[in-house]
Amino acid sequence: MFEIAGMRFSQRVFLALSIVSLAALLGACVHSSPPDPGGSKSWVVENVASKSTAELYADVIKPGVFERSSSKVIDGYTVESGNLRMPDKSLGSLVTVRSADGRLTALVERTGLRGLLVINKQGEKTFTPDRASVNLRNDVEVNAAEERKLPNSRSQTKDSVIVDMLIGYSRSAVTSVGGDATSHALALVESANLALRQSLVTSVSLKLVGVQIVEQNYPITGDVLDNLQNVFSEGVRAFGPDMLYAVFSGHPDDVSAGLAYMPGRLAMSLPEAWMFRHEIGHNAGGLHCPSEPGAPVPYGHGYNNGKSNTAQCGEEGVYYSTPAVIDQFGLPKGDAATADMARVWRENAERLSSYYSVAAPTNFKKTGSTLTKVTFGWSPSSEAVRYDMYRTVLSGTEVVKIAETTNLTHTVSDTSGKTIYYVKAVNAIGKESNLSNGASR
Repeated sequence: MFEIAGMRFSQRVFLALSIVSLAALLGACVHSSPPDPGGSKSWVVENVASKSTAELYADVIKPGVFERSSSKVIDGYTVESGNLRMPDKSLGSLVTVRSADGRLTALVERTGLRGLLVINKQGEKTFTPDRASVNLRNDVEVNAAEERKLPNSRSQTKDSVIVDMLIGYSRSAVTSVGGDATSHALALVESANLALRQSLVTSVSLKLVGVQIVEQNYPITGDVLDNLQNVFSEGVRAFGPDMLYAVFSGHPDDVSAGLAYMPGRLAMSLPEAWMFRHEIGHNAGGLHCPSEPGAPVPYGHGYNNGKSNTAQCGEEGVYYSTPAVIDQFGLPKGDAATADMARVWRENAERLSSYYSVAAPTNFKKTGSTLTKVTFGWSPSSEAVRYDMYRTVLSGTEVVKIAETTNLTHTVSDTSGKTIYYVKAVNAIGKESNLSNGASR
């Protein structure tokens, strides 16, 4: 980590100041979270660094049992997630993010209790329940331009698609989530990834590529949403995200607890994880319950089967609607005709992952050769800081990287004339373009 002109950088953290104008909006929806069990509670854990993660959250999830389904290390943070199975057979969820110095951020969601657990390195432990009742009226801005880009074929991606996400915070929002914006952002992203996995969307995942903190706490309004890329412009330039999400702490001028383009790449809300899953569901192309008209596709809704419900329609449980998943009551968590957000995510994966792309080099061709060598050249890509050369392997279908260069030409050893070569552009933050056209000896 290093500092330049008062701005602090790491791979995932960016601090800067931004200013933007404010004003209007349109939309529809109301949801309630579980009852507030009494407000924030605080206590102290001795020798927190020596405690296991399970020891730190045990008293908050009891009598539930954590069924871990994912564990990974991201930039020194250990991120874990899975179901909470309760004695009454109801299912909740737990997402934990543990830093190397022992700090913990955890999202706890189960019947009757939903909130944020934070333990700092001094062992100060705080559990803050989610707000008892939250308005999500007017939380959608229909994005007609993006609607025209929705896939006509409704084909569902089978390849693994990663959607890069920048999450921005106001300074007061960082304070409200315990002071570690990166930890909270990782937890939000993992919460959405857990919902996707549990809804059998295994081909799509979100990746946190950056966090930016601004000093001003903005209201959740249409004008702020429209200008969100200006508010977090430094982070957008530094990290090149596909999606941008903002977390604010509440403002007298808020028109809703959350707001998102439908479909699109921009969204924002208060800090709760269920709001995050809800609003990015609008970005994917979903609306609310099936009774509400206006979704881009007939099946673009959440679902409530009378016993359990999903994101976009009720918000209990970390799921997106899908008829392919059966709940603990033997009922489907979606309907193929009216509520299949899993399908919406699969169909829109390519769109969501391509908002920030690097142009591929053009006019790739052979420019010279000898008996043993071939030189290729190409036209520049505007954002490129280097170019990576690729060639086919013996099977003729797979390509492998063979070289890096900052030039617009590259020479390779080749005598067969059967190998196909390509080039990719790579920008300053390491994003690659698609392959160029192919050329051979």
